[in-house]
Amino acid sequence: MRVGTHKGIAIGLALCCAIGAGAEPATRRTHPHAASPAVTLKSISIEPRNFSLDGPLSRRHLLVTGRYSDGSQTDLTSKAACTASKPGVVRVLGGPTIVPVGNGSATLIVRVGTQTVNVAVTVKDFDKSTPVSLANDIEPIMTRIGCNQGTCHGQQNGKGGFKLSLRGYDAAYDFEQVTKDAEGKRIDAKLPEKSLFLTKPTMEVPHGGGPRLVKGSPEYNLILRWVREGRAAPADKEPRLAELRVTPAERILARPGLAQPITALAKYSDGTERDVTDLCRFSSQNDVVAAVTEQGMVTARQPGESAIMVSYGGEVKVTRILVPRSTPPLDISRLARANFIDDLVYQKLAKMRIPPSGRCTDAEFLRRVSLDVAATLPTPVETRAFLADSDPLKRRKLVDRLLERSETVDVRALRLCDTLRVNGQYLSEEGADTYYRWIRERVQENMPYDRFVRELLTGSGSNFRSGAANYFRVATTPQELAETTAQTFLGVRIQCAQCHNHPFERWKQKDYYGLAGFFARVGRKGGPEFGENQIYVTRNGDATHPRTKQVIAPKFLGGEEPQLDPEEDRRASLAGWLTAKTNTDFARVEVNRLWAEYFGKGIVDAIDDFRTSNPASNEPLLDALAKAFIASKYDVKQITRVLLNSEAYQRSSVILPGNAKDERYFARAYPRRLPAETLMDAVSQVTGKPDRFGAYPVGWRAIQVRDSRINSYFLDVFGRPKREIVCACERSPQPNLAQSLHLINSDSINTKLAARDGKLAAMVRRYQTNPLFQPAADRLMVQEMYLSALCRYPTDAETRKFLVHFAKAQDHRKACEDALWALLNSEEFLFNK
Repeated sequence: MRVGTHKGIAIGLALCCAIGAGAEPATRRTHPHAASPAVTLKSISIEPRNFSLDGPLSRRHLLVTGRYSDGSQTDLTSKAACTASKPGVVRVLGGPTIVPVGNGSATLIVRVGTQTVNVAVTVKDFDKSTPVSLANDIEPIMTRIGCNQGTCHGQQNGKGGFKLSLRGYDAAYDFEQVTKDAEGKRIDAKLPEKSLFLTKPTMEVPHGGGPRLVKGSPEYNLILRWVREGRAAPADKEPRLAELRVTPAERILARPGLAQPITALAKYSDGTERDVTDLCRFSSQNDVVAAVTEQGMVTARQPGESAIMVSYGGEVKVTRILVPRSTPPLDISRLARANFIDDLVYQKLAKMRIPPSGRCTDAEFLRRVSLDVAATLPTPVETRAFLADSDPLKRRKLVDRLLERSETVDVRALRLCDTLRVNGQYLSEEGADTYYRWIRERVQENMPYDRFVRELLTGSGSNFRSGAANYFRVATTPQELAETTAQTFLGVRIQCAQCHNHPFERWKQKDYYGLAGFFARVGRKGGPEFGENQIYVTRNGDATHPRTKQVIAPKFLGGEEPQLDPEEDRRASLAGWLTAKTNTDFARVEVNRLWAEYFGKGIVDAIDDFRTSNPASNEPLLDALAKAFIASKYDVKQITRVLLNSEAYQRSSVILPGNAKDERYFARAYPRRLPAETLMDAVSQVTGKPDRFGAYPVGWRAIQVRDSRINSYFLDVFGRPKREIVCACERSPQPNLAQSLHLINSDSINTKLAARDGKLAAMVRRYQTNPLFQPAADRLMVQEMYLSALCRYPTDAETRKFLVHFAKAQDHRKACEDALWALLNSEEFLFNK
């Protein structure tokens, strides 16, 4: 083992340590304004301000928010006193919750301290008997109390002989199961209160799921009424949920311990509205930061951010809860800005009271941007020139130069090959080569991204001649193509909707098969060469619902059903809709992917998992980037330039006391382990000894290897994706023990260092044999090693450490190998900071 390996082990094992930590510890204070006694309540606002109650079952929860003299706001609902001007029209329950008593109009007087607000309320159709709806009333109750969850009767085979649709997505099916399955024994028409549908969840009859309902509760009474009224089946004429709104959409809770109720309003297809707070299911994305009760009461626990998910009737919405650090407000007015990115990043940091780190050094920027953009270390000559350059625009000019390099084309092509799964196992070697060349050529010409995707989605012909046709070889069935297209270009994982409506999102089975319908007429046949496929469009073929066997017309995901000519290529219609300027989701996904490449984490993370329950860490920033991308006509190079020139990208990785825990808001640069291909090429560049990749010519770089099947233990152990699944998670950026052991014991690295025709040998010969460099030869070699590997000059302490090592060594050449080996094993070399 190499001299000094014990130190190398310590450095290498650092790879296995996670970077970052959890949410910041809470700091307790008695009141959000306790430290500022002069702060006073200036006004209160009520939501909703004016409203109507339709029918005897309607109700409305009020939210009361106080606004203070320092600009802050706090929920005061629990402190509000509410009275009705006409008790014969409405009654005020605790909460305050408003319920109807009779038709008419009334005024609600809401008071907090000296502040008073009047709210107008109208009651109509109080004397109208509204039948209980299975879909709109009973299903939400079963969802809320857990009966139809995946762990209970909603699982694939049901439980205890009773199966329901997952989260109530199929009311017609559930009606059959509740009223007719098992010979109808779950319902007792003569004695409704003795129905197993009620006695099981109340534990009057033993129930494996435990108590779920309280006898006499509003939920119990509603189910009992449905049974008594004859168990109305779902009907097509019933109003359907059209929209779910939650209030508030976002709320800052100034300190741990503060609470905020959430209300939900359903809008139906007939235009009616209904407060469904009591029928919703609430859950917290991060209950370490904010916990939520079954009733929708959120309590802040410690600084951070959490999305509170509210689900009802197959729809999911979120309320963002922000708990800032308990420090003085952050002044962002004088912070440096390069473009709109910085304004939006600072605004979010100000909300969270997280201070940003300063600018990185020139050396850090040079190394960071060179590796990120071109996957290439700057040479010592380039580093010296850049560090000596006094031009204030030198960083901007460096970005421009890097964006024009051929290595940058290689890197972009490599990332697209990962995304599009260029893998010879599925495509054959000839197909993979054709696909890669097609991708790289379009990157080289900087083809607008929307045009690139349109060409891809309409590819036809031989996959050995048409690169885009290979998209339909990687995924072959309409279902696979629907899933691949949705996840790759819209960031939507719709796989769940193949078998049932998505349990956590708005996607239904009709959405899934509607998207698959665009690919139902893609035909395939063999070509004249072995492994060749011809992709063509047929005149027949449709997607069908797996249960009803009905034909599902092609439908844009989350959009309309287009009017299609029977003779046209359905894929062209889909590609046109997908890449249209009005479809901002397409642009959001791509700019988020680019952001993750340069910042180490997406604004939405994971980058191909866009959903309501996984909101962006900075929604305004993501929207602004998408608009800029569209305005640039989908110019990837131009939007990349915007990202790299921002102060956010050029932030230092140095941790400040106030941003040590930040992992979401880009208050500092997040150290990132170099991607497998970049790291492998960096080792080769520093040692001057390139790797060999199968039949590729000598000097071929890892970033140029087009097929993921090319054998390389180094690339595999450092997280190269196999390109077998449509998920960005396949590329692993995480350090692990195998990587550490490989760096310590790798024969290939030791062989490169010891090579007589390598850069280290040439350096030793140059400085040790030339009298002009004496007696500073060792010092100059240390400097050259640092410039080659770390792109900076060594400090005096670092230089002295290596000089002492050289002086003690019996074999000077071996000591030089040890020194460079230590740098290649250092965290600074292995990570981009």
